[in-house]
Amino acid sequence: MPDNLSAILDASSGPVAIFTDFDGTLVDIAPTPDAVIVPEALATRLDALFSALDGALAVISGRAIADIDGFLPGQPFSVSGSHGAEQRHDGQVRPLDAATSARARAIATALETRLGPEPGLLIEPKPTGVALHFRAAPEKERLVREAVASVLDSDGDGFEAIDGKKVVEIRPAGTDKGGALDALMQLPPFRGRTPVFIGDDVTDEDGFRAAERHGGFGIRIGAGPTAARFTLPDIAAVYAYFDALIGDRRTKGHRAHSLEGGIVT
Repeated sequence: MPDNLSAILDASSGPVAIFTDFDGTLVDIAPTPDAVIVPEALATRLDALFSALDGALAVISGRAIADIDGFLPGQPFSVSGSHGAEQRHDGQVRPLDAATSARARAIATALETRLGPEPGLLIEPKPTGVALHFRAAPEKERLVREAVASVLDSDGDGFEAIDGKKVVEIRPAGTDKGGALDALMQLPPFRGRTPVFIGDDVTDEDGFRAAERHGGFGIRIGAGPTAARFTLPDIAAVYAYFDALIGDRRTKGHRAHSLEGGIVT
């Protein structure tokens, strides 16, 4: 599987739509979800990419939309949060299903009751799900999995568990990042473009497969088995890809403008 940036750029030569994960893809993974450090230049880079792609940029994350807004306030790109259960496009927010949100709160409460104040574990309630982090206590993975299985068995009708990096996520069954990409590809300015999904974790594999279904491809950050067509070694390489797309689109736009004015540059 190629990890050469030039090969990825060759595959991106036409009009592309970029769909990107957040943690581990745009920013480094932190010990706790609220400890993420956003590089100073990231917002400027994303704003330039949004303009270069005529708005065909979306963040698709397991985080809630409110979390993404907290780290990247005022950004115009589309956001699908909670693995696609939340969606904001062109400033319009799709309403959450009240029953699903209520069930997610009940599952979070059940986990808190079962586990209690367990050192090293973090229960993160989300609008339509729950994440149970064990990054600070990897030796408690078995305890986490047993708790999740027990709660889903008794209180989790319509929900499922999926693994992440030192986290188990509970989400509505059938909700995934691939479905989020499918939904956005029906809308302008994504419709008709080649989708590129960028991510680093197991939950991004659905996005990679969805991009392929729509004639595009996935880019996996880091090593490991993946459905993505390409890999990049780290976040710095993702930034380099974005910068190349920004420069390429600006160059093409400048050349098109020059030709319209009868000047070839």
